[in-house]
Amino acid sequence: MRKILIDLPEVIETPRIKLQMPRAGFGEKLHSAMQDGFADYVKWLNWQEHLPSEKMIEEERRKHHAEFILRDSIRYLIIDKVTEDIIGRCAFPPFQASWDVPQFGISYFIRKSYRSQGYATEATHAMAMIAFKILGARKLEIHCDAENISSNKIPLKLGFKMEYARMGGCPRQDGKLALLQTYSIFSESDLPSLQIVW
Repeated sequence: MRKILIDLPEVIETPRIKLQMPRAGFGEKLHSAMQDGFADYVKWLNWQEHLPSEKMIEEERRKHHAEFILRDSIRYLIIDKVTEDIIGRCAFPPFQASWDVPQFGISYFIRKSYRSQGYATEATHAMAMIAFKILGARKLEIHCDAENISSNKIPLKLGFKMEYARMGGCPRQDGKLALLQTYSIFSESDLPSLQIVW
């Protein structure tokens, strides 16, 4: 699969959110989203302990735009359709992608003030449909720290099944070995129904 020739939508819409390809000008809003619950991202996603500056995040967005075009890293910003606020981010992490299969992982984060309202599930659902319909995925995975209860609920709501668990799957700031649980799905027919437009 020549990934650079794949036509990916720049914007994906679901009933409440739109997923927007990274581009210049989103640094300020993403910085705000990352501030809202940053300690959780350090704990569960192994982010660095200090929040990058707004300027650094803006620079990163521009790099992510280039990577999106090359299909080296496929990320989307999650935007509330009513307020136009950035409420999180979702992606197919490059280190979880196997283009030969093809197989992809899905990652996500939602700002604290928008959690427990189904936004991460909605965004992940859209990513799964893009993977199956456009990327031709034969398998999708979501990796969650077993102690991150809220995150583990998302793949289960979407019809993913826990395939395996392993200790030490990713580093944790507290020095403990994480029990990383991997959820998998193999067909778009196993996903629930949701109106997704691109």
